[in-house]
Parts: sequence; C-alpha cells; structure tokens
Amino acid sequence: MEQTQHATHRCFCRFPPAAFILLLALLISAGAAAPSAAADTNAFGVLVFSKTAGYRHASITNGIAAIRELGSQNGFTVDATEDATVFTATNLARYASVVFLSVIGDVLNPEQESALQSYVEGGGGLAAIHAAVFGPLACEGSWAWYGDMFCCAFTNHSAVVPAMVNLEDAAHAAHAGLPAQWRRTDEWYNFAGTPRGCARVLATVDETSYAGGSMGQDHPVVWCRRVGRGRMWYTAMGHTESSFAEPLFQKHLLGGILLAAGRIEADFTPNAPAAGSLAWNRQAGSLALEQAGKVLWQFNYGATAAKPCFHPLALPGGPVLTRDRPPDHPWHHGLWFSWKFIDGVNYWEEDPKTGAAQGQTSWREPLIETRPDFSARIVMDLSYRPTNGPPVLAEHRVIEVAAPDAGGLLRQDWDMTFRAGDKDVVLDRTHLPEDPGGGQSWGGYAGLGIRFARPLDEVRAINAAGTQGKFVDGRYRGKSPAMDYSGLLDGHEVGIAILDDPANLNSPTPWYAVKDNAMSYFSPAVLTYGPVTLKAGQTLRLRYRLFAHPGRWGAEQLRQAGERFQSE
Repeated sequence: MEQTQHATHRCFCRFPPAAFILLLALLISAGAAAPSAAADTNAFGVLVFSKTAGYRHASITNGIAAIRELGSQNGFTVDATEDATVFTATNLARYASVVFLSVIGDVLNPEQESALQSYVEGGGGLAAIHAAVFGPLACEGSWAWYGDMFCCAFTNHSAVVPAMVNLEDAAHAAHAGLPAQWRRTDEWYNFAGTPRGCARVLATVDETSYAGGSMGQDHPVVWCRRVGRGRMWYTAMGHTESSFAEPLFQKHLLGGILLAAGRIEADFTPNAPAAGSLAWNRQAGSLALEQAGKVLWQFNYGATAAKPCFHPLALPGGPVLTRDRPPDHPWHHGLWFSWKFIDGVNYWEEDPKTGAAQGQTSWREPLIETRPDFSARIVMDLSYRPTNGPPVLAEHRVIEVAAPDAGGLLRQDWDMTFRAGDKDVVLDRTHLPEDPGGGQSWGGYAGLGIRFARPLDEVRAINAAGTQGKFVDGRYRGKSPAMDYSGLLDGHEVGIAILDDPANLNSPTPWYAVKDNAMSYFSPAVLTYGPVTLKAGQTLRLRYRLFAHPGRWGAEQLRQAGERFQSE
C-alpha cells in the first residue's frame, strides 16, 4: 500500500506545477460540460400564449400541460403566459416559436401586434391552435395582417362530434406517426374563404362523415405557410379537454410546433386553388383578390406606382378589363383618379422617361382592411404639390370594394374629400374648342378614369334616361346621373357602369368617353365645362359607385342601382 501510494505520488510529480494546474482546470471544465438539455445545440424555447377576451376553452389548461410534456420529452423549453406585455422584440427573440393556444378576442395592442408581426416576418414561428384562427368571433378579428396570415376567417362550428380527417400529404414532415385517415371527435370549424391556393393545406375533414359542415367537398382544417422569412402552422382541432391526452393528437401537436419552430424541413408550397375559390394576395405595395389563382382586382400603391390604381380589374370567369401604362398614353393606369391641372401645373401626363409629372401626387401607406367575405376597405391620404414646392391640395380617399356576387358583379364605392391649402387652388382641364381662346376636341377630362384593356367592339354608351350616346370623331360627351359603357372584349359582352352622387360638383356629372381604333376610355369628367376654384381651406367631396359587370346594362339597371346608391 505504501509502495503504491509512493509510486502514484512520483507519477504526479513528473508534471511541472503550471502544467498540473492546467490539467486540473481542464478536468473541472469537462465535468461542468456534462451533457444536458440546456446545453444541447438543438434545444429551443417555445412561448405558449393563451389569453382570452370572451369565451374561454376549458381545454387550455390541458393544452399547456401537454405542450410542457412534449417539451420535456423532445428537448425544448416551454414558457406559458397570458400577459400580453411579453410581446416585445427583445423577449420574442428568445423563442423559436410562439404558440397561440385557443386565444380569443383582440388581446394585443398595436405595439404588441407590431412586435409579433416583425418576429414572424423576420424568421420566427407561430403555431395556432383551434380558436386562435382569425375572425371577428375568434382571434384578432380587426387585425388585417393576422387575417392575411390565415388566408380565411372563422364563421361558426359544428357540435362536438366524430368525423374523418384526411391527411392531404401523408408524407409531410409535420405528419410523422399519423394515419392517412384519422377518425377523431372534435368541434369542427367552418371558414369564410379557404386557405387553399394561399397556404399549404395539410389535412381536410370529410363533411359526409358528420353533420354541421358548410364548406362542401374541400374543407381544410390544418395548414401551414411561409410568412416573410417565418412560418405559420394552424390546426382547427383541439376543442376538447380529452384531445390533448390522445397520443395521435400529441404527435400532431408536436409536428406543428417543430414545423413552426423551423426544426423540421417542411414543404410550404401552396396547393393549387380549388375551382371558384377566393383568396387574398398581399404583397409589398399591392393587394389582390384572386379566384382560383386569377386576379379579379389588384390595388397598386407601391413606390413604383405613378398613381394609386386598380389593375388588373377582371370579371370572374371573364377577361381582364383594364390596361396599365399603354404605349400611346403611358399616364393611363387601369382604373385611377388624377386631376389634370392644379394652378396651371400638369398632374396628368407623365414624362415617359421618368414616369413623373410636373405636378407630384404622393400618398401615405394606406390602411387596408380585408374582410372574411372578401370585401375590402382602403383608406389613404394623398397630397398634390408642384415639383420642388409645398403641397397645395390634400385628399382623404376611402374605397369600399364589395365581394364579387354570384352573377360576377364587382362593385366599388369611391369617396374622396379634397381640401385646399392656405392659398386658393384652381382645378382645371384641357380647354375645349368652344372655350374662350379655343382648345382641343379631346379636352375636358380630369378625375376618375378607366382605360380598357383593348378597344371594345360594338361599343355602346347608355345614360340613366336610356339614351344611347352618339360618338362624334370617336368622342362622346353628355350629362347624366349614371352611364354604362359596354362592348365586346375577347368575345365576351362586358361593361362598366358609374353612378354619380347628386351632391357631387356639377351633378349630374359630365361624361367623357372615347371609342376609336386606339382605345376605349370612360370617365365622369367633373371639370369638362369649366375650371373650379377652391378657396383656402375649402373642401370638395366627390362620390362615385362603380360596377364592373358581364353583359350590357340598360336604363332600368342604372335606375335601380342609382336608387340603392342614394338610399345608402
């Protein structure tokens, strides 16, 4: 024993003192670095948020417990809260994913909404469960970005009943361990619109297997999508307390959390849209309503737009009606509004090389509300100023766009209020030949305008009295509370009707229409017969209702539409 101890002592003494200290430090460091979940490079954090403002699901408690257990089994940490103040950029950066667990109501203020939006678009994840879907009766029903993210909105639900869930893509990474057909009991949500074509649908529920479905053959209940650089996953299931004890539902939940957190390689490619389905498509500088992948209307307001405009504007199942920047008149922009002259400065024609006019029209980022029924409200503020000069005129514009109706009718209401600055403002147009000093046969235009995609065949202009307008040298002028311009486009009978508000300047409005080999153009040209001066601070309001429609309208349709417009 003495010899062994002595030998050991001699062995240690062979190391110089400094080397011995270094070796001891390395041994201690190695012991401190023993494997643990916290030190695992694959570990990540999840924030579970379950605040409610209204109905509260009893299953929330079960859901939190199930997610905590999944975390402990799969190497991620879980923080659960109902405190909305945690939604800050600094705090959200701690997590790979946020889980909205049956969140109901408008529970985030604007600053918290901005933090969540920036987090997701910047690369974070959102896993939403059951009631956390967008909708006035579900979660964050007045937050447009949240609605755009889900691509549809909750409307109502069935009773708690058994139904058959079909996995759309059984091999998808989020479906590990799930059967291709999965019979389970839950409360089944119905939606306005569909995520198909906008997101990747992962599972549907078979409406023939239960009572209470209202979406028909294609009823998505699980989907995912890219949102900026981030990820969103949603399941409509999870109403019942027992759901979170089901082994298969736990696998489903785990797959969604891992997908949202970016821990599995997942396919986010949107499915092909179903025939007839509607979907929003919001990009930087534009909002479009699409039907089965075809744009019905697109509102363009980005930095590259010379004027805010609608293009393309198309009929459901029909042709595109409008044209933007045609070579003959590159200052035409589909459906748009522009003054011609303000204080003698041209705001209409743009330099083809620069895309800029002498008078500058500028605007702030619009406030756009998209609704579950696929109507929309666009609110924006514009200003008009000469180049290198201060603004001389301000405008507040509100455009209400109705959802397409069953007959293929598209309706828009334009409401524009203009206010002169601290000096008088003169609004004018190109003078007509009968004006003092003469003018141009094509003068008089200013205001709302529509440039059709191509010259229409068999053009007809009908006013509210049923009188068909006569074109002289390809031009028509007249005064009426309403006008319909129609013709043949790609073999389809199509038209656009515009109604004038009786309170508008110069009502009944003067109309200006063009029919020649170069173009079809149509406008309630409010200044046709003379300029208007707005005194400093004075306002001018213009309201129009517009219908893009299949077929041709006559006096009776214009009369009925006009009566409804005035009564509203």
